[in-house]
Amino acid sequence: MSESLNRWFRSPLGRELMQAECRMVSRRLTGTHARSVVQIGAYGCGQRPALFGDVRHWLLDRWPGGPVDVAADPGDLPLESASVDALMLVHQLEFSEDPHQVLREAERVLAPEGRLLVLAFNPVSLWGLRRVLGVLGAGDPPWAGHYFGRLRINDWLRLLGLAIERREGVFCRPPVARARTLEWLAPLERLGPGYARLFGGVTLIVAQKHVAGMTPLLPQERPRLKVIDGGLAGASRVRAGDAARTAHKGTDA
Repeated sequence: MSESLNRWFRSPLGRELMQAECRMVSRRLTGTHARSVVQIGAYGCGQRPALFGDVRHWLLDRWPGGPVDVAADPGDLPLESASVDALMLVHQLEFSEDPHQVLREAERVLAPEGRLLVLAFNPVSLWGLRRVLGVLGAGDPPWAGHYFGRLRINDWLRLLGLAIERREGVFCRPPVARARTLEWLAPLERLGPGYARLFGGVTLIVAQKHVAGMTPLLPQERPRLKVIDGGLAGASRVRAGDAARTAHKGTDA
């Protein structure tokens, strides 16, 4: 599905949405202490939100040979645990066979006090209505995905111990394909943040990882992305080792 979604992001509608999402994420990350940012989802052309200051930004997607820094499965990240200050999920939950595993992996690699940014299509919007109606192209991205409501995503994040920090919405225009029509409908984006938060085509949920009894590392101490030797196989070994250590501690107690 990643390849099909990336192709859609190169369409007029996909490009408009990509630009709106990148602007929103740039605003949200501005002023944070994140020095290492991992973006999962390539937007069809390797597009990244503008990040300012001394920020290292890596792009990961299931796209061997594509414009990415790391080609990997979002459900099996070849990254060390607690090594990332901020992680973006660009429409990964809607098109994953196991969205819970994607979130578990995101939580695993987040550093203490790190932030997770989840971009997801809003089912309570014109985009959600377009998907339910099942008109032409219903089997193609972005209509083929499973749109999860914000309350369900919030519940999943809380179960992982992540604290919901804020929620925003973007793209109040209907999902029309013609570039000229999209331009004509651009004034709808001035409906305001309250309307966009409820009925915008895309929801952004920001959650933070709090770890009791731990002091987070300073951002300067994580200048590089820590990719596990052996890639996906290495990631599986790390998770197995973490589980074994947890079980051992429980036995000692």
